[in-house]
Amino acid sequence: MHNNSKKADKKARPSSTQGIRLNKFLSNAGICSRREADQYIAMGLVKINGKVVTEMGFKVQKGDQVHYDDQFVKRNPPVYLLLNKPKGFIASTQGGEINKSVQELIRSKHPEKVSPIGDMGRTVTGLLLLTNDDKLRQKIADSNSRYNILYQVVLEQNAQTADLDALIKGIRIRDKVYKIKSVAYIKGRTKNEIGIQTSNISPGLLKKILEQRSLKVMTMDRVLLAGLTKKDLPRGRWRYLTVKEIQFLKMIS
Repeated sequence: MHNNSKKADKKARPSSTQGIRLNKFLSNAGICSRREADQYIAMGLVKINGKVVTEMGFKVQKGDQVHYDDQFVKRNPPVYLLLNKPKGFIASTQGGEINKSVQELIRSKHPEKVSPIGDMGRTVTGLLLLTNDDKLRQKIADSNSRYNILYQVVLEQNAQTADLDALIKGIRIRDKVYKIKSVAYIKGRTKNEIGIQTSNISPGLLKKILEQRSLKVMTMDRVLLAGLTKKDLPRGRWRYLTVKEIQFLKMIS
């Protein structure tokens, strides 16, 4: 009987070569560092298949359901990309089949779903974030999020001083007033080229705001996005965000 019991125990507990350590699993999923994971595990914040696990060496098996702080942890690690979008491609959060979507620019490295945060039309160029982290996407896409964006805009006609003043005072569209943080002529250029600093205003909405002043956009380039710039990122290329950049984005409120 004693020997049979030992055999049963051996079957129930995976061998040391199977699975992935829980702290590594959480780290790979982008939740935290391994050291932090050990703390969260000890605090009883991690569940496997509905049961709290506090064992440091516990190994996650294929098919296990892992929850941290009651949130399901995806097995695929999160991906955070910054793309310098070229003309002719479209970023859409609506899904469906799109001819020349921005995903085509990253597909060779990421065939899995890595979606853009916000929409960008074919004629708009510049910085665009893509991620499979739904929580971060929702946070940044929230209309109450406050993060800086800088657009360089070329208009069909010159912008007058009165137009710039009106943009800062606020433009009403339907029942809402939209204010631009700052706007100025671009030094050394003609008066149809302006720089616009905003908080969480999409290219499409910015075009509508400018149209209220009869200012028609020829080109629009997003050159700053939540502290991220186009430095060392040529048009049509992308890069992974650094750990610091990801942490900063997660702190934005």
